[in-house]
Amino acid sequence: MKRIFFYAILTVLFLGGCSTKKVFEPEKLSGSISFDGTLAAKITDAGRDGATLDNGQVITKDGILSSVRIPKGYRFISKNDNFIIAASDCGDLVVYTISGKKSFYKKFDSTVASAALKDDLLAIVFAVNKIAVFDMKKNEFVFEQKLDNVFAVDARVANPYFLDTLLLFPSLDGRLLVLDLKSMKVLRDVVVSSDRFFNNIMFLDVVENRLVASTANRIISINPKNVNFLDIAVRDIIFLKNRLFIFTKDGQIVLANADLKVLKKRKYPFAHFSGVIFGKFVYAVEKGGYLVAIDKDLITSNIYEIPTEIESFIFTTKDTIYYDDKYFRLSK
Repeated sequence: MKRIFFYAILTVLFLGGCSTKKVFEPEKLSGSISFDGTLAAKITDAGRDGATLDNGQVITKDGILSSVRIPKGYRFISKNDNFIIAASDCGDLVVYTISGKKSFYKKFDSTVASAALKDDLLAIVFAVNKIAVFDMKKNEFVFEQKLDNVFAVDARVANPYFLDTLLLFPSLDGRLLVLDLKSMKVLRDVVVSSDRFFNNIMFLDVVENRLVASTANRIISINPKNVNFLDIAVRDIIFLKNRLFIFTKDGQIVLANADLKVLKKRKYPFAHFSGVIFGKFVYAVEKGGYLVAIDKDLITSNIYEIPTEIESFIFTTKDTIYYDDKYFRLSK
């Protein structure tokens, strides 16, 4: 089941019948941006937390890990301070040290959709929408729960999140489950969204005492005092201490506070955002071949032309945009 995310379905839904599809056409350009360099190989897979190159190297949010080479047919899943996780579409999962040494291997019965690691515990979301905790030292599952069947999911699948003695599981059917690592019992089961298709949790992050999670059509913000929802067609999210930048499927950049109250919007008609970065400005790559740079209050906006349209995998780090086998740095 190639890439587990039904690329054939996505192709039919989003590319089929688009002969008259309108595209983003900026009224004014502030300049152009050239690539700064070439990668050792092309990107063959990209997710929210990292990208895989054709030669087995991986790119994380910290940059290229030249010391690690994952096997052919595997894709990067996640990274913590000392280890990275990679998986194949056939159920294989491998853990490497940052120096490139294989630390653990296991073949599971189902494809791994997302995973995270803390000490000897592997938190896994399987493509069959089963969540589990596997103890690598004991070589056994210490927690398993099969959730509702899913029929189609978005390619952007969030990884589980270890939070002190808790483990946050982002499901493929729009739920967020909170597991107590001491008792291995689910303490809370939060329904973020109940859409039938493409309803997996695709964004999950915790900043200070607030948790933000999102499916393709709804965002939830949870703090100790209240829970807030925002129904919006999400392409991507940047979550900071007291604000969110939401990039929508219809070409909007939306600024909201931490309680999901919308403060301001900027519309870029027919824009399709492929990657986002937050630095001195908020940057969004538009797949037609543009870079939108906007200030943090969504007041001033500049648009730059980039050398190519975005037709395959793209990955962004803190200051670099990687596309195909090339990259450019925003700090240049």
